[in-house]
Amino acid sequence: MRLGDFDAANVVWQAPFIALLFSGSNMMTLQLSRFACLSVFLLFLAGCMTVPISSIPKLMRQDFLTMDFEHVRVGLQLPANLSLQSGDAVMITRSKTDGATEETVETYALVADTDAAALAKFRPEKRDGMLASVWRVKPEDVGRIAELQERVRRSRAQGPRIRGSTAIKIVKACFKGTFPAGPIYSSIYMKPAENEDYIPTSLDADLVKLFGPAAVRSLITPCEG
Repeated sequence: MRLGDFDAANVVWQAPFIALLFSGSNMMTLQLSRFACLSVFLLFLAGCMTVPISSIPKLMRQDFLTMDFEHVRVGLQLPANLSLQSGDAVMITRSKTDGATEETVETYALVADTDAAALAKFRPEKRDGMLASVWRVKPEDVGRIAELQERVRRSRAQGPRIRGSTAIKIVKACFKGTFPAGPIYSSIYMKPAENEDYIPTSLDADLVKLFGPAAVRSLITPCEG
């Protein structure tokens, strides 16, 4: 699934406009980079989004190429009996040089940020039965993303241009106790920089409605132990 192009005059991080999409390969996908603004608004108006209207201007200003992923954070609100482990979610970049036939795909693990100061900065509206967590790109992988950003910037000046996309995929999750009955709601927030606040990107999205009961049951399994 193509998610957008790194190389555009108004490169933006528009993860937020799509809460989670089913990729067709037993993964939940959060779109991070989509550069066709018109398409975003058409999808939003079509009712496919759960992004708050007030978040749109903030999200449109985000630029993948200038982001410091040392400080980018993803905040999640999930039912209290659902659990994600480090590595259960990943960020994926797909890039291709103009004239090339092969696409380069890189995967970066997301890990829980358990730092007390980081958790204190994530203050979503409290919802009954929901727990909040903060996620970040694995520290060892931040340098790899910075190298990709530099290659893309250099390609814009020297050519041939590199184009690509980013996405977050939740590969799996587990539940404690009884499998949730009925809707399974999730909310997603993005903190694009150290000195910026969390931006709500998707509020109260029902995973069952988005993916279907069968897909959700295959992705969310009993927690071990």
